[in-house]
Parts: sequence; structure tokens; C-alpha cells
Amino acid sequence: MKISVYSLIFKEYSLESFFKVIGKLGYKAAEVRVHEDGVHLSPYASIEEADRVRKLAGDYGLKVCCLASYAKLGYPWERAKEELDKMVKIGVLADRVNAGVFRIKIAGYNPELGYENIRRLFREQAEELFKRLQRAGVESIPVIEQHGGGDLAHSAGILKDFLRGLDPERIGVLFDPGNAVREGWLPIELQIDMVKEYIKHVHVKNYKWNPEKPGEVIPSPLNNGIVDWVKIVHLLKKLNYQGYYSLEDFRPIPPERRAKEALEFFKRVL
Repeated sequence: MKISVYSLIFKEYSLESFFKVIGKLGYKAAEVRVHEDGVHLSPYASIEEADRVRKLAGDYGLKVCCLASYAKLGYPWERAKEELDKMVKIGVLADRVNAGVFRIKIAGYNPELGYENIRRLFREQAEELFKRLQRAGVESIPVIEQHGGGDLAHSAGILKDFLRGLDPERIGVLFDPGNAVREGWLPIELQIDMVKEYIKHVHVKNYKWNPEKPGEVIPSPLNNGIVDWVKIVHLLKKLNYQGYYSLEDFRPIPPERRAKEALEFFKRVL
């Protein structure tokens, strides 16, 4: 099992401080957020900056396993052109840091467009992205995050509908069942079965129902929530999953404690 930590949960830290802490805890990999916040890697960063981040991670014994961007497929074409340009830049950066995968997203539901039009736009733009990445010589693979709210990828079912027939060697899924506990929940076995050939990266977090606000969820420990992580690890192991499990725990406790507990949990699971 390969495990990492997503830099978003250390968002108050510089990248160097983040790398230093998780390296000291015993992690061997980090997922780096791509954002124009002055802390993480900008989507418009130079090759030299990407090299600096790769070296900085390496100085603390870490590999950068994923770049997590917010660029989205499925917008109308006038906006999509800018998003595609951004994705290609991120793909180049992902190659430079040797990440292997980079996160992208699906645009949110727009009733004026409707589901079928968003799906059509997504698939047209995915094909265009493949061409652009190939022309740029990018080897890293874009992975669509399972995510609700501002994204349409609420469920494994929607992901499969959008991706059906697209080459899993060219695009994948960032499997995140924690994001589906409120919107898009399906039995874990079914979720994995539907998108199994596309799963290239996994986000790890858990939630439980909020006893004070019915229908709402609150972050919980990995071993005590709606998502059965022991079952997920078992099922993915049977499928010979080779990617990373990347911690994205949002409990309101210090991030060092979250990272330490996750490491201990996965050692028990192993």
C-alpha cells in the first residue's frame, strides 16, 4: 500500500514545512495542491518552480504523487478553452515533478445546460484534452475527482456515465467515497465495481452523521464513520490497485495529529 498526505490539510503551512512534518512522521509521498494562494504550486508555475518543489520534497524523503488542481471539464466552450489550456500546463508540471497523475474536475450542474449537454461537453473536451496532452508530450494522467457540491461528479454512477468508453490509459478517477456520503452514495462494492478500471488515485477521509443536524455530516476518524476503509483497501487490493491512498482528513484537530493517526491506521490495515 502506498500512502500520502494532501497538502490542503496543512494549508496554513508553507510547502517546505508540510514536507518536513510528514517526512518526519514517516510518509514517503505527498499530494500537492495546485492553487494561486501563494502557498501551493500555481497552475501557471514555471518549470523551474516545479523542479524546486520536486527537489524540496525529495530533500525530506518524499515523492510528489499527485498534483491536485481545480480545472474543470464540461463548461461551455468559451470558458472551456481557458480550462483546457490550464490543464495542459498542469500536466506539464505533473510530469516535471514525476507525479504520474493530476487531478481535474467536472463542472457543476447547470439547469440551463442540463445534464446531457454537460456530459456531451465533458466528453468533447476530454477528447480535446487527450490530443493536447499528447502534443505536449505529457505522460501524467488526468484523474476526475469524485466530488459533489460545486461539481457534478457526485456518484460513481455519474462518473461511469461520463467516462464510459473513454480510454482508462488516458483518463482516470480520483476515487473519493467520503465525498459521496451526502450526495451520490452507493454501496462501496458497487462504487468500486462501476469505476474499477479508472481508479488511479484515492482520497482518504471519513464522516459520520451529525446528531444535532439531521442530514448533515461531520468529519470523523478513519476507523469510525460511514466509509468502511478496511473494506475499500481489501477490495482494491483484490483488483491489484497500484496507486496512492492520500489523506484528506478535515477534522478540527492539528493536521500533524491527523497525519499521525492515519499512518497508524493504515499500518493496522496492512
